[in-house]
Amino acid sequence: MTARQRFLAWARREPLDRLPVAFGWPRGSTLAAWRRQGLTPELERRFYGWCGYDPWLGFGKFDTGPIPAFEVRVIAEHGNQREWVDEWGVRRIDAIRQPTAGFATRQYLEFPVKGLADFEAMAFRYDPATPQRLTPVPGENNRPTYNPDGYRVSNATTAWRHPEHLRQLNEGDAPTTLTVPGLYWTARDWAGFEGLSELFYTDPACVEAMMEHWTGFIVTALEGPLSQARIDRVILNEDMAYKHAAMLSPAMMRRFMVPRYRRLYEFFKTKGVTQVLMDSDGHLGQVLDVFCDQERVIDGATPVEIASHNDPGVFLERWPEVFLDGGIDKRELRGDLGQARAEVVRRYRQAHRFGRYLPGVDHGVPPDVPLRTFLYSVELAHGLARGEDPERFEPAGELTAALGPLEELFDPLKAIREAAGDNIESL
Repeated sequence: MTARQRFLAWARREPLDRLPVAFGWPRGSTLAAWRRQGLTPELERRFYGWCGYDPWLGFGKFDTGPIPAFEVRVIAEHGNQREWVDEWGVRRIDAIRQPTAGFATRQYLEFPVKGLADFEAMAFRYDPATPQRLTPVPGENNRPTYNPDGYRVSNATTAWRHPEHLRQLNEGDAPTTLTVPGLYWTARDWAGFEGLSELFYTDPACVEAMMEHWTGFIVTALEGPLSQARIDRVILNEDMAYKHAAMLSPAMMRRFMVPRYRRLYEFFKTKGVTQVLMDSDGHLGQVLDVFCDQERVIDGATPVEIASHNDPGVFLERWPEVFLDGGIDKRELRGDLGQARAEVVRRYRQAHRFGRYLPGVDHGVPPDVPLRTFLYSVELAHGLARGEDPERFEPAGELTAALGPLEELFDPLKAIREAAGDNIESL
């Protein structure tokens, strides 16, 4: 089977040759650490193909930011801290030198939306018909930014309508995917977490306006493209849960989000999208209860973080139609091979039992995961995905054998000191 045939068979609960494999995605700081552990430039260049991941093809450029952007202003710099106003109109503080690229933390001070009038005044910046949302602009990826890791900075270089790209979207062997900022995610970007939490009670009309605008934005911007380009999976980014519960009550989710998710779900399904997932960190119990129980307006969720008291097996038992992606505890990959093996085997047992679960690292792979442990786990995942006996199968170690010498494992405290000196609080 091709990777696309395999994914679609899995998503439709049809027979397939093996489970798809895309075990985990290292961030910039992780790759930097792994270069000290034998990852050569050639292996890094073709990392995912070398690891045998099933390929995916992205939709192409979809800029969901403010156009025109807000004026960027640096307010002050002290030591390793910069206070500034970003392209989204948010006043914030960031570390100038980041200790772990790809895992940047941010301190937000003020957001542009404090009420309905503020949103109405800036809504013109979020016109879905603005041409450069879907069309690369020469030189746009070379513009300087203070934003750590380019977070929320559109840098796609391919237009969905480019003839060869469109052909691959419609006829290629790789499943196709589109990631879209969701309703809660976007409203929080505009109003901030604390601000949005208050607005649900103090100015619900503002929340209604923001979420209604964003629903229309998504549908209007993608109506034409998805009428011509075939997308197999859509992921709606929300990140709307704490470690133990959601960031807003089930009643609020049902009032503000479910009706609009119903419209989005129906829109994507009419455009031929096979699977619509919500991406949310934190505990997913209440989220799945609202979005998948009485009425299904998503097909499942990712990344199923184990540290947030999620258990893929419990969720798959509770919701017989839900699909899950992720759920391998990244913390268990920091120890010895036996510890990593137990976690990977546990999740693949659940995957084979329920058939609606693709195991993978439950978020970006952090730099404190040793490269050799990661590669052992990848080879183990390949064997278990194709049905090898988990009690007897042992990886051959071919990936590890290709590495250069191990020079140094990642030391998080050293990374912090290098970024901030001894003044750790400057981060």
